[in-house]
Amino acid sequence: MNQSTTRTALNGLVAPLARRVLTGSGALVIGVVLLVLGAAAWLARLGIVHTLWWVPVAWLAAFAAAVVAAGLAVRRARTLRVPVLAQRLEFEGAWRLGALTGMLVPAAEGVSADLYLAADRAAASDLAARGPAALAPLTAQIQRSNRVAVLALLIGAAGLLGAGPGQAPVRMLWHPTNALALATGAVRLTASELAVNRGEQVTLDLRAPGRTAATLWSRAPGETWRADEVALDSLGEATISSGPLGADLFVRATSGGRASDTLHVTVRLPAFLGSLSVTAQYPRYLGLEDESLTFGPDSIVIPEGTRLRVEGEATAPLTAAEVVGPRGAVSLAITGGRFEGRTTPVASGVYRLALTTESGTPLAGNDGVLYLRIAPDSAPAVGIPIPGADTLAPLGLRVPLVIDARDDHGVTALAIVSRRISRFGIEEPERREVVPVPEGAPDRLIVPHLFDLEGRSLLPGDTVRYYAVATDNAPRGRTGRSREYVLRLPTMVEVRAAERSATESVGAQLDSLAAASKELQRQTEDLSREASRSTSEPSGRRDASTMSFEEAKRAEAVARQQEELVRQAEEVRAAIEDLQRAAAETGTQDPEFQRRMQEIAEQLERALTPEMRLQLEELREALSRLDAARSRRALEELAEAQRRLKEALERSQKLFQRAALEGDMANMAAEARDLTQEQSRWNDEVGRADSTQSAAQEEDLAARADSLASAMRKAAQELDQMDHAKQADRMEASAEAASAAAQEMKQAAASAQQGKPQAAKRQGEQAEQKLESLGEQLEEQRKDVQGEWKAEVMAAIDQMMAETSRLADRQLAITEALRNGESPSTFRAQQAAVEEGVEKLTEQYKEVSGENALVPPQIGATLEAAKRQMTGARDALSTAIPGQRDAMGRAGEAVDALNAAAYQMSRARGDVSGSGSGSGLAEAMARMNQMAQQQGQLSQQGAQMLPMVGGGSMQEQIRRLSQQQRALAEQLERLRAETQSEGAGELAGEARDLARQLEAGRLDRRTVERQERLFRRMLDAGRTLQGQEQDDQKERQSTTGTQDDVRLPPALRAQLEDDSRQVRLPTWEQLQGLSPENRRLVLEYFRRLTERPAP
Repeated sequence: MNQSTTRTALNGLVAPLARRVLTGSGALVIGVVLLVLGAAAWLARLGIVHTLWWVPVAWLAAFAAAVVAAGLAVRRARTLRVPVLAQRLEFEGAWRLGALTGMLVPAAEGVSADLYLAADRAAASDLAARGPAALAPLTAQIQRSNRVAVLALLIGAAGLLGAGPGQAPVRMLWHPTNALALATGAVRLTASELAVNRGEQVTLDLRAPGRTAATLWSRAPGETWRADEVALDSLGEATISSGPLGADLFVRATSGGRASDTLHVTVRLPAFLGSLSVTAQYPRYLGLEDESLTFGPDSIVIPEGTRLRVEGEATAPLTAAEVVGPRGAVSLAITGGRFEGRTTPVASGVYRLALTTESGTPLAGNDGVLYLRIAPDSAPAVGIPIPGADTLAPLGLRVPLVIDARDDHGVTALAIVSRRISRFGIEEPERREVVPVPEGAPDRLIVPHLFDLEGRSLLPGDTVRYYAVATDNAPRGRTGRSREYVLRLPTMVEVRAAERSATESVGAQLDSLAAASKELQRQTEDLSREASRSTSEPSGRRDASTMSFEEAKRAEAVARQQEELVRQAEEVRAAIEDLQRAAAETGTQDPEFQRRMQEIAEQLERALTPEMRLQLEELREALSRLDAARSRRALEELAEAQRRLKEALERSQKLFQRAALEGDMANMAAEARDLTQEQSRWNDEVGRADSTQSAAQEEDLAARADSLASAMRKAAQELDQMDHAKQADRMEASAEAASAAAQEMKQAAASAQQGKPQAAKRQGEQAEQKLESLGEQLEEQRKDVQGEWKAEVMAAIDQMMAETSRLADRQLAITEALRNGESPSTFRAQQAAVEEGVEKLTEQYKEVSGENALVPPQIGATLEAAKRQMTGARDALSTAIPGQRDAMGRAGEAVDALNAAAYQMSRARGDVSGSGSGSGLAEAMARMNQMAQQQGQLSQQGAQMLPMVGGGSMQEQIRRLSQQQRALAEQLERLRAETQSEGAGELAGEARDLARQLEAGRLDRRTVERQERLFRRMLDAGRTLQGQEQDDQKERQSTTGTQDDVRLPPALRAQLEDDSRQVRLPTWEQLQGLSPENRRLVLEYFRRLTERPAP
């Protein structure tokens, strides 16, 4: 039979309510369980419950609560059955009695089925319309019950989580079986050890699960039991320490009617180490007496090779005695309880005495432990501070060395070990050269030694590797050695190539610096003008005394660029000095090149003044304070310094370009002559030498000839760029000749390789013929180029002199016109025209001054002074009240300045016309040697007059001597003014000071010594800047180095000398470690070292 429509409608109303009841019932069951378990957990955590029985009880209570909650849920679910719900709705009056329940049973007999179905549908429709509203009270009741269940669930969960379910004792809740087993377990008592030494203690572990306290019973032999209450933790465990034991111990535990087994802890009787001594027996060469060592935690330092004598006695018989160290054990001899033996420690570490008794009982008081640190007899430390680096061998093949050797006890032997390696890689056996040492084996030696390489058959390109060895006075004679140094004999080809490369590098740096300086000067001048405009503008926008942030940043950028430019210029100056030094040491450049490099270095030194750095610091300080006025002044001063630096760099650039070309031409001429000589020697030996070796040598010569041709072509390009086309063509022709010689050399090498010595010799002779006149041609061409350069400079000076005279005449004319009453406007126009001419003349002078050093910078300063006077004259007539007198005075001073410039040009022309070089550096500084000789004569006169000082007639001689010294100072000052040489300026200042001393009548030993020092300084300056013109036709000669040529390195000089270049005396900290006798000897040595010989 199909289900009635009324039942279906009731089921639709019951289903949502049933789901809510089911959800609420589940929440209620879980919540009740969590509430019970949480309550039990908090009881255990708060210590209200101590026994582990709470765990199974909690689970039983939770189970009972869950059963009750489930019964309530089932009871509520029954109220939601369809018949019960229909009766409830009829009982509450929502439907009449039987209206719903009657539709839930089949129709009675005799009832029309159609009417029954209609009534069923009507009831179902009525339920759908009024059913939810009728069940609203029941729905609200179910929701309240569900909220109570959820609340119980949340409270239970929060309570259980808050009790710490993972911590003791709550964590036992999750192990109910273990908790039950522990609650019903026995009492257990264990000891950490059952046999201990007297005074030691044992640890007792007591375990009584499920109990909170226990009783510990203990007694010693012959005593009664003593009870101690022991508190147990939540797991029923406790740890008890027995304390130091002096006798056997019996112990047991009881708790809640249960007892543990009785433990017996035995105390062993001790044995003692009665006596122990260790004696150190030092090596004999140290001269130290035997010493008894004391035991303790501190480390004991003993020398390597020390023997230890160990002896002692124990209170019990021994079966073994050993000294155990880092490298193993050494057995000692035993007799009953006594032991004795010797051992030699070989490594640092802990050395322990290990004794074994017959009973196996350890010895009490066995503290035989030594902490030893072995001080090895170190090998001597040896070095060669002079020369202290890989160097080139001098031409005399005698190398001065200084050997520094030290040892902790004494040095007995020194030697130099060396070996020769030819340029072909053939290595000879080592040679040992003994160096004498003083007797007595001192612990420090500084020995000078002359390393003589003569007789070693050294050739250019060979190397000698050497090092020093030192041996000490130890029994095994330890040896130390220095690092290996290299002495090399360079070939002239290598030296010239290196100098050519260095010259090119310096030239490129000068070009870059000149360009950067020009750009930086423009930026500085622009910034200075902007700063001037900013400070002169009305202060309506901002305070005129302060700078904006952008202006300060731009000025800081200029300052940084200026510092970088100064740093690069100093590097270039250092590179030029290195180039000078290298050329002087190797002798590959003529004196003309040396003088020219010195002038360039002085140009840079003159530009890089300390004032420039002070101006940079002033600018930075002004920028840090945003001071507009100070920044403007600093920028103006910096712009002027930058202008001078730019001019010096441009002049140095041009001078260096010509100097480098002259030097290259001199080197090429020398290389051509060397190639000719070596080719002639090869032609003589090719018939007798090995063909392979001869071919290799000739190929090397061909490569050198090709390199020479390349250098000539490069020089030809430089000459062409300097507008010397004719000389460039001549150089190109010489390059073709060198290339042709190289081809002949290659053919000669091929013939020699094929075993055809005659053909090789013939081809070699042809190459020699092509090279024979090449050296003379290059030297002649160098002189021709110098002559052309000199002619160009003289023509330019003539033109400048003519222009200067013309401008002076015009300036005199307009000055006279102004004096005769000419209008100021006409004067200003004419003065501006003359001023423009002076400006152009100044630019022309700058070009000429960079081509010849004999054109003094003083001319430029004079022209600038004339220009300033002209500007001042125009400005004097441009004011509201024209200053005609001031203008006339300034115009006249401008005429004088132009006449002075013309006179200086005339003198410069005379110097250039009488010079023998293209750049004029030799003649510019030739007077230095003459003045040095004059100073030498003055110092001799002063030394002769010194013993007679005091007589009345001597004052007149001293006055004449002061006049001569004053005249020499004026000559030096004129030389400084003409060349702007800082070195000449310093010498002039010293000469003036000496003249003042003599004018005051003070002639003493100190004054004479200062005269001698000035003479030596002038002589050194003359040798550096000036030398006799080299005669390239003569054969060059070299001199052998002597002991006076020894050069102390800066590091060693700093150790031996103080700031005043005097011998550094030992300090008290250094002397107090010496014995009184040694201290007296050291002081006597330094007294004799520093005292001056009697005059």
